[in-house]
Amino acid sequence: MRPLPDLSISHYRHFLLVAELGSFRAAAVRAFRSQPALSLSIREMEQRLGQPLFEPGNRGTLTRFGQDCLPLARELVDHHDRVAGALSGLANNGAGSLTMASVASAATHWLPELVAAYRAQYPAVSLRLFDDNSEGVERMVLAGEVELGVCSTVSRDRRLSFEPLMRDAFGLVCHRGHPLAGRKSVTWREIADLPLVGTIAHRQLAGHPQAAFMLDRQVFVSNMMSLLAMLERGVGVTCWPAWACRRIRRDWRLCPCRGRASNANWALPVWPAEACLRPPRAWRKCCARGAAGMTRCR
Repeated sequence: MRPLPDLSISHYRHFLLVAELGSFRAAAVRAFRSQPALSLSIREMEQRLGQPLFEPGNRGTLTRFGQDCLPLARELVDHHDRVAGALSGLANNGAGSLTMASVASAATHWLPELVAAYRAQYPAVSLRLFDDNSEGVERMVLAGEVELGVCSTVSRDRRLSFEPLMRDAFGLVCHRGHPLAGRKSVTWREIADLPLVGTIAHRQLAGHPQAAFMLDRQVFVSNMMSLLAMLERGVGVTCWPAWACRRIRRDWRLCPCRGRASNANWALPVWPAEACLRPPRAWRKCCARGAAGMTRCR
């Protein structure tokens, strides 16, 4: 096996600066280094990698190899900074930071109580929360923008570690005046011809022929606020996990769907490398306890 190149984090930072700014001079100013010193850093990096990162005749332009290296270098620097910040927090009496993403339904109905409990136990940890749909949550975790997330499982990306929180059930969400609103349950066949609005969560229904029609709707929305607006304006009805409907408006009803395709799964997508850090680890335990309480209360 070829030995790994001996490169410092400064080499990667200098490479990213030149790639971002397109100029060795501007990168040197940003890095508070002389231009010869920064040029030497890039030259060392190219020699140790065995390939040029920038075009010889135009040193601000990336070679094909440099283009391939760019996202990996950015990922490495971002990961270094997150770990360095976490280690610094551990050395500072357990302080640190936790950045996470969540689907809007969890951020609205569930996370406030968890955040309050977490803050009471870890007051020195700073929290940053972003909300998006499940696809966006997974994308942020993969990009290293957040340590972990709360979402429904829609991709099963092998690069992520999915920790199950709870199993839920899909149900038809409709106005109380709808003919099916008073039913105790419905089948997928009964709702197939309704004006259903599609969402990211319906990707969990892939592989279930009886609910396959949910994956190709004429109207599709990517977030909860848009979905609620569509329902309120009478654009259609939808199927949603029951847990996400805990606080829907009083004039709306949830009618559970029957059948094998009715299960919805909520999980914590986590980068395996982040799982051992204290703030994410403590938050995962907090989520697990909260999910257990939710399950008992359903």
